[in-house]
Amino acid sequence: MSNEKFRSKSGFILASIGAAVGLGNALRFPGLCAKYGGGSFLFVYLIALIVLGVPVLNAEIALGRKLKSGAPDCMQSLAARPLLAKPAAAVGWASGFNSVITAIIYAGLAGWIISAAFNIVPLAINAPSLNQTQISEHFFQNVLNARNDGVISGVSPLVLACIAAAWVLMFFCLKGGAGSLAKAAKFTVIIPVTLLIIMAGRGLMYETSPQALAALFVPDLSKLSSPDLWITALGQVFFSLSVAVGIMPVYGSYLPEKTNIFSCSLAIAAADFLVSVLASVVLFTTLYGCGLENSISPSGIITAFAVYPAAITRLFGNNPALNSIAGVLFYSSLAMMAVQSAVSMLEAFVSPYSSRRGKNKKSLVIRICAIGGVISAVFATTAAPIIVDIADRFVNFYNVLALAVAETFLIAFSRKIPDISAEINKFAKNGSKLRLPQKALAISVKHLCTAVLSALCAMEIYRLATNGLSYPFWLLAPFGWGLSLLVIASAIFLAFPRPRLQNSPKTSKKSQKYRKKLTNSQKKLQFFHKFS
Repeated sequence: MSNEKFRSKSGFILASIGAAVGLGNALRFPGLCAKYGGGSFLFVYLIALIVLGVPVLNAEIALGRKLKSGAPDCMQSLAARPLLAKPAAAVGWASGFNSVITAIIYAGLAGWIISAAFNIVPLAINAPSLNQTQISEHFFQNVLNARNDGVISGVSPLVLACIAAAWVLMFFCLKGGAGSLAKAAKFTVIIPVTLLIIMAGRGLMYETSPQALAALFVPDLSKLSSPDLWITALGQVFFSLSVAVGIMPVYGSYLPEKTNIFSCSLAIAAADFLVSVLASVVLFTTLYGCGLENSISPSGIITAFAVYPAAITRLFGNNPALNSIAGVLFYSSLAMMAVQSAVSMLEAFVSPYSSRRGKNKKSLVIRICAIGGVISAVFATTAAPIIVDIADRFVNFYNVLALAVAETFLIAFSRKIPDISAEINKFAKNGSKLRLPQKALAISVKHLCTAVLSALCAMEIYRLATNGLSYPFWLLAPFGWGLSLLVIASAIFLAFPRPRLQNSPKTSKKSQKYRKKLTNSQKKLQFFHKFS
């Protein structure tokens, strides 16, 4: 693992931006802006990004570069006492294994997006003869044939083939290590951002764009008194920056020497925020221009597969050719974001596992992609929307929230903050202002992060206790609680490996003969010394 390196600082930044910028930025963030008063949400989010997100991001990158390893070793190094070393390592393994499950979900969503790119062309051509409801429900009813009861009664061949294609792309992005991650990011970051800029330009040409921009950027001051706004914005920072999921320690271990970590983290955080704002501009101006401003939803899935098709099919009026081209380009950019995010999540587990267990990385990638491809076939079934909603809520929200709480507490009570701060500022030039003061890092991680994440965790526990979940237990058991328990069990298994016994059946016959021969030689030597 330590032999792998990004060739340049720009390669590291691009790959890290690709890991941070994903479907949440393009689809969920704009919906949260609409729900929580536009500029009010942006204001709170930006404060949280600077005060909470950037310090934790710096700490993860610094630990990865200092130890030249992934999350398990980094978390283990934070253990305040020897007895806590393996439980701390389990936190790192849990974050990596949880990212594998998240990558499987993202591969399924990438398959949906690729199939939507194929379907947007006939949908744009037939749009004049369809109403808005028929267009919005087309993907779920005609492509997935989704059912509301969660019963699997069929599989979509198109979506299944698109999911397989997504896994092939992910394999080629992963197989070359750090080098291929940086090369892939040049396409999966630059191209989607360019396409979003083009879409934003089209949206700004509408007469309603001033109203849309006002709805997005002018703060609704009455919303600032809502605790839900603050907690949601603070939580979104951790999920958006891809911290507490094992990615940044691995990328930090690939970081070239003599690189200023603080300047890199500022670039990553700034890009993450700007892409989120750009995606929000695209959504608001497009939907306002198409008369769909009341359709903005905080659900990314509804936005991608129900709201955007209705808008894209009328983006250039009654011009099906331009609408088709815009739709294919838009969904292609979303697919690139989904694939890049999934690749980063797989790397978070593959890299430390292959290093710790001495496994060949390429063969491990082949096995994981093959197994993941088989599992993600469930997202091509009639029950896929309900399964995605449940799995994403548990794996990508509840699990990440618990892991973020555990990680920040480990950092806070590790007494390693001076060492982390020194690593962050190790290559900062004398007199440079691009430094993260040790005191600021300590205040953020030890007090603010632990308090905010604990409050968010308590809030979600209260919601679950009072409202529960609206899905039947037979679906929650395997795709909700079952996945959370699987992450915990896998982390314990990896952090507390069972020692092999000498008489284990796994021991080869050749090694048993060698041990027997060695024992006989030792007995003869003892006999010789006894009578000499």
